[in-house]
Amino acid sequence: MQGLSRVELRPRDVGAHRPRSLAGTETPHTLDEVRALVRRAMVSKSRLYPVSTGRNWGMGSALPVTEDNVVVDLSQMNRIRGLDLETGHAVIEPGVTQAQLAEALRDTPWMLNVTASCADTSVIGNALERGDGCFRSRVHDMAGLEVVLADGSVITTGGLDPTGVYHGRVAGPDLTAAFVQHNLGVVTAMAVALVPRPETIGLVHARIRRDQIGAAIGAMAGFLRRGNPADGLMRIRELALAPARDNGWLLPAGVDIGKFTVLGPLLGTDAAVELAEEMLRKALIEVEGGETLRVLDAAAVGPDDPLYTRALTAQGIPTCQGVRNALGVTSCEQIDAGRMGFLVLLPLMPLHAARTERIMDALQSAVDTYGTGLMVEWNLVSPHMANAVIQIFFDGADPDAAHRAHQLRNEAGNLLRGNGCAIYRSDIDHAAADVWSETSTAGLGMLHRLKTALDPDGLISPGRYGA
Repeated sequence: MQGLSRVELRPRDVGAHRPRSLAGTETPHTLDEVRALVRRAMVSKSRLYPVSTGRNWGMGSALPVTEDNVVVDLSQMNRIRGLDLETGHAVIEPGVTQAQLAEALRDTPWMLNVTASCADTSVIGNALERGDGCFRSRVHDMAGLEVVLADGSVITTGGLDPTGVYHGRVAGPDLTAAFVQHNLGVVTAMAVALVPRPETIGLVHARIRRDQIGAAIGAMAGFLRRGNPADGLMRIRELALAPARDNGWLLPAGVDIGKFTVLGPLLGTDAAVELAEEMLRKALIEVEGGETLRVLDAAAVGPDDPLYTRALTAQGIPTCQGVRNALGVTSCEQIDAGRMGFLVLLPLMPLHAARTERIMDALQSAVDTYGTGLMVEWNLVSPHMANAVIQIFFDGADPDAAHRAHQLRNEAGNLLRGNGCAIYRSDIDHAAADVWSETSTAGLGMLHRLKTALDPDGLISPGRYGA
């Protein structure tokens, strides 16, 4: 069981975070091997940092938060333990990728809530980090967990029983959410709620001028609050901010800094999708450029169409092409060692026109100060607020460019907090601070009590999200 991970840790990650020293790597293949590994660590006081496939790009990749951890690569735990096509649930291990589960669901009544990232990313790893799929936030996919605690014991949550069968939520407290963005144990399996395959999948697309971003946010908020009759997660994306001076800043090829995109799938019956399209058009009627909105049949979008990759994900088919194009690589294995550097900042954003404009003005000032470009995406996960994704690109071979990119991320984080925008998902350099800055003293005390009770020596993922 011991030895180098299949996905070897490189001297740097794509985000050029502070390097960490490692105490070693382990690659367990089974639940029993994870239990044995944890028990040995309890005796030796070794610190363990589990990763699923290590593709946490822009936030630290497979590197741990603190020094001298044994990185536990779970990518070889890659079994689909069960697939219930009657209720629409799969029970999977951490190494199961988007591509693997989507392929298992081909020609079934169910689809996977895929993300636009690499097809070989872990379903479990992304869900535990509160990633967003194309249809909903992935925390809503988490039906139950199997977890190895720091003493080697195993618990199951949410109706996932010890034999690996998912029964549905049962009576009593559900501890599933306690393991989201925390370090109380090693998650070795998850029951995943699947998406019913709809009669129709429409792909929304509109290109709108940059100066209309506040109006577009307000219009989309109105659309959501009146009730979207179809399913699917709407996004406002590809809003780029470029610095005033040209000092070698980078954005992905083909980005138009003068426009942004409204994009997302509409899933349901023909009638539901048609009604959603009508309501969207009415919502955007006062937004200049809103008239460019179109709803395409996702299945009819061909490989030569620039929207092809988005049409695939709208159908529950993961693809690596989008992330490869953005980072200028031909294989996802090249991303951490590639020329393009990449950081991600993930704040909660208001669905309010005037506040959006103020936030964009503040971010533009920071972009000008540090001479580094960025792109903003709003994932409209609810009628209340958006999960935003701020992507910062830089020349990974230029230490000064990397330094300015990190300065921009830090300054942007401060500006966002000053505008009431909390961070909802952290990178390895800020995992503790992001929790401490937004959690009450009593809340921090409760987190500490839980960690101390379940992992008194702090051996599992030390520093992850502040505990």
